[in-house]
Amino acid sequence: MNKKEKSIYKFFVKMLLIFAGLDILMMVIAGILATTSVLAKYGIELITEIFYAFAVLIVMLLFHNEYVFTERKKKFWDSVSLGLPMLVISIINFIANITSLKTFSVSNFLNVLILCVFVGIAEEFLCRGWLQNEFMERFSDDKKSVIKSIILASLVFGVMHIVNLGSQTIFETILQIVNATALGMLLGSIYYKTKNIWSVIFLHSFYDLAIFLGEMNLVKDCTYGTPTFGVTVVNCIGIVFISILWIASAFKVLNSISFNGEKLDKKKDFFYTIAIIASFIFMFIPFEKLVPNYDNYKTCYEYTEIDSFNNYEEHYPHYETYYIESNLETSKFEENALGNNLKEIKNQEDVLIEFKLNSNDTVNVKNQNTTYEVKLDMEHVNSIEVLENEDNYVVVIESLDDEATIYYTVINKADITNSKDLIDFIARSFTKFLLPELNKVGYITYENGDVKYPYFVSENNDRFIIRNDNLFLIK
Repeated sequence: MNKKEKSIYKFFVKMLLIFAGLDILMMVIAGILATTSVLAKYGIELITEIFYAFAVLIVMLLFHNEYVFTERKKKFWDSVSLGLPMLVISIINFIANITSLKTFSVSNFLNVLILCVFVGIAEEFLCRGWLQNEFMERFSDDKKSVIKSIILASLVFGVMHIVNLGSQTIFETILQIVNATALGMLLGSIYYKTKNIWSVIFLHSFYDLAIFLGEMNLVKDCTYGTPTFGVTVVNCIGIVFISILWIASAFKVLNSISFNGEKLDKKKDFFYTIAIIASFIFMFIPFEKLVPNYDNYKTCYEYTEIDSFNNYEEHYPHYETYYIESNLETSKFEENALGNNLKEIKNQEDVLIEFKLNSNDTVNVKNQNTTYEVKLDMEHVNSIEVLENEDNYVVVIESLDDEATIYYTVINKADITNSKDLIDFIARSFTKFLLPELNKVGYITYENGDVKYPYFVSENNDRFIIRNDNLFLIK
């Protein structure tokens, strides 16, 4: 079949649109899965990637690219050795991240391991096995066209990561696209030289695993806020050096290939080697030490793990307005002129406290009887939950900003009065908990339904409760 195209750039745009469509489809599938209960860490992502891998497999078979599975010019470890810089970086990250974990969960590790394997399979089949080969089959196989094809296929691979905008900032996404494009050039060069798809799948999967093993990614204990100028500069420097490492490594591989019988250019090989060594060294210079409060850029969640427990029921109410009603009996004594008590006079006092979610995503607390009202110091409020227990009310307010913020307070029924002080106390009594982005907010009934505990389920299906004024992660 003649696959010649008139313009490599028109084909690039066409492939970019196809890949954008695939990514949108995967986002839709992930959104559907997010409404189900997938209790394993990264469970939604894993199911999505498995589906993605099978979809790519079908695409490759339809385009008659099944030769990718068996074609090899070099053996596995000979091919992997061409990605030595990538392998070294992966090993360093793997050791550093796995030794820094506060806790190690076998189930989390296995889930992340399988996820990374399927990410490697899906993306390498798609970007190297199918897309890069489509470029090569349609256009000339001279050195210039080969390099151009690898760069354009890698750029599509990089832009694919724009889908992560849903879970990170624009700045982080741009840096990821740059890094992925450069990394794709190295993987594409190795694949072109060796035609061993399994070697680049291994390199890709191991690199992702080494990063995902980090505490922030495996246990989801931390998040990044809005970067300051100093943080932005440091992060850009890091991406520049690691991108130089990937690109120099890619051209070193390509320089070792004889196009039309040409000899190895030793000067270029020496230059690429120096660039690899220099960028590798500069990557480990701690530029972040030059930025004041660099560590404040990362916010870590604080909680205590508890063993999983059973026999609880989940409830997910949602209020825009909630009223705390109370009917109090008050008493006072009449006194005579000498100050002696003559008789006790009893009165009934109605109290009606309103929590209201405003249209501008703020919350007001108001005593409907006295009309005294206070606006709470919270923004971007998503939900209000008020849980009535035997002796108290538990108020939970969820705010969505850079991360999920939970505001929590307890109001004892015995303290409820029409006094202005009660509203002021409520306004200043909230404790703040930071959590990963949440999928569900509600409460559970436990201990025969006598007590209600605030309950939260993150997008990665971590389950949290607040009990005895403390935040717990259910194992």
